[in-house]
Amino acid sequence: MERNMSELEQALFSKSYLLKVRLRMIVEAVGSMEGRAGLCVGTVPATLRARLMALGGDWTFSGERARLPYDSGAFDRVVILDHLEWVDDDYAFIADVHRVLKTAGILYVDTEHLKRWTVWRPVRRLFGVEERPAERLRDGYTGGGLFDVLKDGFDVQETRTYSRFFIEGTETMSRLAVGAFLNAERSDAADREGDDEADVVSRRLYTIQAIAYPFFVIANALDWLVFYTRGYRLMAVARRRLWKPRRAPVLKDGRSLVDATLNTKIGTAADF
Repeated sequence: MERNMSELEQALFSKSYLLKVRLRMIVEAVGSMEGRAGLCVGTVPATLRARLMALGGDWTFSGERARLPYDSGAFDRVVILDHLEWVDDDYAFIADVHRVLKTAGILYVDTEHLKRWTVWRPVRRLFGVEERPAERLRDGYTGGGLFDVLKDGFDVQETRTYSRFFIEGTETMSRLAVGAFLNAERSDAADREGDDEADVVSRRLYTIQAIAYPFFVIANALDWLVFYTRGYRLMAVARRRLWKPRRAPVLKDGRSLVDATLNTKIGTAADF
């Protein structure tokens, strides 16, 4: 399955800072897709979907929240993006992901990081730009919580948080700008004729993203000032193994080993 990105999609992606970060981490996790089959589960923006397909291999995209309608061992790689928060039984869902993955297949998960204290998420909820809060069954995962869901069928090789305070603040402001534009666009839609409305919206979104992009670059630099904090996003890379329930190790202070070593690769102490 291949699809070339349109010029507008390429332009939108080039100014989508967080999407570029997410794509880079996915590429690092899944490796070469030549001759491989991949499954991406979640709500994936068209620009990111096109980029994933450009990696090569045979990609399937799904929004299923229960049993996956695919044969056992059908995929070499599974990518879960912004999806586990909406799944009723996340443990059963991961068990089904285990089923459709080939032996020693790779699983990549990207989800909201559950933090004790946040600034930007309440702001998003207040202004109505938080993604589907009424439908979401959980606000995210701690590193230990995500490890608990994965540990029985996967060897978790890496956990990492990203998108710290300044990046999330810039993302929040960008969402507010997009929300204000879309509200204005809906008001004007009845007075405008023509069949190019989607194109007009995409070009306006590109303008907003182009304006915001330098601020994301600055925010990324500023986030180094708060390098000791954990990000608003959490990712994990895991390799499939024989499904076997096991207990997660817990430290004396009550933290899981994963929470204590979050932002590291197994066997290293290097920060991301």
